Amino acid sequence: MNPGSVLFYSIALEFEPFFYKTMNPEKTIFWAVWVALLSATLSYRFLLGTENPEPMSVNLVLVVPTIILLFSSLVIRILFLPKAKSKFATFVLGLALPEGASLIGIFHMPYYQDLFTTLSLACMLIYAPTFIKFTKC
Repeated sequence: MNPGSVLFYSIALEFEPFFYKTMNPEKTIFWAVWVALLSATLSYRFLLGTENPEPMSVNLVLVVPTIILLFSSLVIRILFLPKAKSKFATFVLGLALPEGASLIGIFHMPYYQDLFTTLSLACMLIYAPTFIKFTKC
């Protein structure tokens, strides 16, 4: 037997209990969805946004629904998510609302796209899945 392979097996066996003890599949899924939607919202700005948009006036017909989307996302996180039976569906809904607000800002109000992207990312940051407790697998 090769001495290097013995060392490899001993290292793998040493770290294996640590991996299984802290791994929570439910929490991993929540973190993966959160990171994916957060990075997608950030990448929308750079892939779909315009570099130097022309100045424009504020369109209240679009600003009010966008603010409602952001505010309802905060309400879902604070009031409904801790008590929800289906936490994953509520979690995804709460993350989708600020993503929609970011897209409204990019496509309909390009001069304010950075503002709405920043507000959307701020709303999405409070959805970090720290509310899930570790369970034994």
